[in-house]
Amino acid sequence: MTDAVAPEYTRFVADERRANRLAAVARPMAEGDVFEPVALKGEQATAFLQVAARRASGLYRPTTRTEVVWVQGDSELAVSLAALRVQLADGLIRVTLPVRCDQTGDAVVEVVFAVGSAKEPSGLYASTFRRPNGPALIVDTWGDALVAFAWQGVLGMVSGIAGAVGKDARGNVLVPAELTAANGAIRIVPMARHRFAGVSGLKVTA
Repeated sequence: MTDAVAPEYTRFVADERRANRLAAVARPMAEGDVFEPVALKGEQATAFLQVAARRASGLYRPTTRTEVVWVQGDSELAVSLAALRVQLADGLIRVTLPVRCDQTGDAVVEVVFAVGSAKEPSGLYASTFRRPNGPALIVDTWGDALVAFAWQGVLGMVSGIAGAVGKDARGNVLVPAELTAANGAIRIVPMARHRFAGVSGLKVTA
């Protein structure tokens, strides 16, 4: 996880605090300390997933690009970054990826992640089917990559939101400790990372 937090996440956290929906970090957090959950509604999760997808594609600066093209041998697949969507249900995050290739034209691939819920939290654990839903011609070639891309987007989104909440006592941005989906919202629990992650202060000896 990179410590460079996207400005979209930073602005969201600042807005939440101005609206008194999220407290400020009152003191430096010791390793393992957790903060109050941060909630994202479905439409917010969609917008922030698109931010994470752009960053996962190497687009860190503002850009007018709305899609990326993947190449594997003689095969090419255009993946939309601007039309990615998130739908939420209890314990489920459904990521919809609009794609396009010469053989199928416009198509949609859907990746469903089972995550924790309010009644059954599961930390940051998520599971999905190995094969996403979509046209066989696309899924046969690109299924693994699309599942990985969808998860990279979800993980980038929740890591970015947690990182925007604040830093721990050693100056490292907070990391997500728990992810749940319930009541039409994602809830992210930020945590101060343990010493084995980030800058530990340990010195290498010969």
